[in-house]
Amino acid sequence: MFDPQANKGLFRLIRFGKQLKKENYGLVIDVYGKWQSIIPAYFSGAKTIIGHYKWYTTFFYTKTVVPDTECNGTANAYRLLLASTALNKKVESVYPTIHLAVSELNDAKTKMSVFSPNNPIFMISVLGSGKNKSLPPSYMAKVLDYVAEKKEAHILFNYIPKQREEVEHIFNLCNEKTKSQIHLDFYANGLRDFLGILSKCDALIGNEGGATNMAKALSIPTFTIYAPWINKTSWNILEETGLHDVVHLSDYFPELYQNKHPKNFKDKALEWYEKFQPNLFKEKLIAFIERIGG
Repeated sequence: MFDPQANKGLFRLIRFGKQLKKENYGLVIDVYGKWQSIIPAYFSGAKTIIGHYKWYTTFFYTKTVVPDTECNGTANAYRLLLASTALNKKVESVYPTIHLAVSELNDAKTKMSVFSPNNPIFMISVLGSGKNKSLPPSYMAKVLDYVAEKKEAHILFNYIPKQREEVEHIFNLCNEKTKSQIHLDFYANGLRDFLGILSKCDALIGNEGGATNMAKALSIPTFTIYAPWINKTSWNILEETGLHDVVHLSDYFPELYQNKHPKNFKDKALEWYEKFQPNLFKEKLIAFIERIGG
């Protein structure tokens, strides 16, 4: 395990690498590709060290790879490329899968029994990991209104207690019909609990983040709203299955990006979010709900 605070600074990174050397690793794969991993990987003493090619990494790695930046799910494809390089053979495309114990599934079923089986259950990623990865509150409320207007559903929010004030603000911006479908006080007590509940939902809708990837790993349909500065092709795997849909500001205003990587515009996230009005993707959201049969 790597503790960022305990290993802060060049000397401590070198020391951490020398601790790894005692483990006698024959192969190190550096997925992170930043100095916090490059230096310990180098000092690990492994015979083979594999990582992302940059002009300086050839001094630290014994093998480097150049990821495909044009394919869908580049983050997943990059990891598979590292694996195939390590094994020196082709690796078939595989995707993350989350497995739940029977007891976890039964616990989730018991908790979800309070909801009518006649209505679909939608988990909403109502907040992103920060403001620059969260659809503005009034826009998220409008998304929720679209969902509630289309289906009489049970709407659950993915949030933690300390986010309650932000979540209540979005709730209060919704119309009364939508509010009546939201179960604001229903939330998971931990990660595994959340996964169990999510596995019983008909879909996950909302801001892109960890919950989206968890839903995909549970084969739960997702409708993902990407932040304007996040590159959607990094994470939009499994769209071809018909279970998942994504929307990005570049779908509607490609001229803003001038053929540059979205991360170049991180400082414009809040400004550009204002352009990302929900009416732009309303039809796509409704079509998603109809397609999954929720």
